[in-house]
This record gives sequence, structure tokens and C-alpha cells, in this order.
Amino acid sequence: MVKMLVPYPDRCTGCRFCEMACSLFHEGKVNHADARLQVYKKDVRTDFPSVCTHCVACGEDCCVHACPVEAIKIEDDLVRIDEDECTACGACVDACPFGVMRMEETAFKCDLCGGDPTCVKFCPMGAIKYEEPDAAQYEKVRQFLEGEGA
Repeated sequence: MVKMLVPYPDRCTGCRFCEMACSLFHEGKVNHADARLQVYKKDVRTDFPSVCTHCVACGEDCCVHACPVEAIKIEDDLVRIDEDECTACGACVDACPFGVMRMEETAFKCDLCGGDPTCVKFCPMGAIKYEEPDAAQYEKVRQFLEGEGA
């Protein structure tokens, strides 16, 4: 099985080092808005990393199924975007339950930094790990976001 980002929101301190590392790696500058993952504030004391789960945790409600031109596909267990086919309609952005699909000229999202995710290396608390996907952990994240866990 392929590795992907797995969030552990109960460990997140909201430092946003992951966002800084991501934007620096991909854009050559530190800009939280350009990060391919996002840290969101759940409440006054709780932040959490929102990462692309490559639709493992989304089922049918994901960017792949929302794309009307099939520019987003699952290949080798990872969600990939064909920028040449993307029409920038935004359907994928609306469909992403984790808010990590982004849009500029075309859709973009986490590409796992070619198999060595920068965000993981810079997360001092281990709130993001690069490991085999764990459905039980993704369910914990869902419950956490819905207020059922803390």
C-alpha cells in the first residue's frame, strides 16, 4: 500500500510550520495562503492540520468524482491532476471535504513533495505523518472535526 499524509489533530499546536515549509518548498517563499495543506482553527484552543487524504477518507464525495472533465484521476493509489485537462471550473474545490483542493489557473493540491513530504519534516509535534493510510485514524479526524472527539 502507498504512503500518504495522515493527520493527528490532537497533536497540532497551530504553529503552522507545516504551511511555511510547504509554501517555501513549492513556491520559493513563505506564504501560508500558498501552502498545499492548511491549518484551521477549530475553536479558541484547538488547531488542526487539514491534508489531502487522496480520497481514502472521502469515499464518493471527493474531487475525483466531482471533476466534470475527468482531469483528476486516481493513479497508483494517489489523486493526480492533469493540468492540461483542467478547466478551472472549481467543482473539485467545492467537493473537497478537507478544504485542501485549491485553484489558481488550474486546480492544485498536495503532491506529497515527490514522496518526501516537507510538512512532515517540519512538524515539531508529529501532527502530520507520512505513513500507510489508516481508516480508523481518518474516522477519528472526521469525529474531531464534527466535535465528537477532542
